[in-house]
Amino acid sequence: MPIVNVVANPMTTDDKRELVRELTATTARVMKLPPETITVLIDCRQPEDIGVAGVLLADRKK
Repeated sequence: MPIVNVVANPMTTDDKRELVRELTATTARVMKLPPETITVLIDCRQPEDIGVAGVLLADRKK
């Protein structure tokens, strides 16, 4: 039973549905497994919870 972990910025429920659908289909195809065996976990993080190169995403200039 493969588990696909995704850490991402906040997403809408519709975007999460699409991501789960696409990741499940791709993982099942590549690993030659039934989609029913694939689990996708989505961990959404706020920009103030993520640092890149020593700077919080919330502090980066847009």
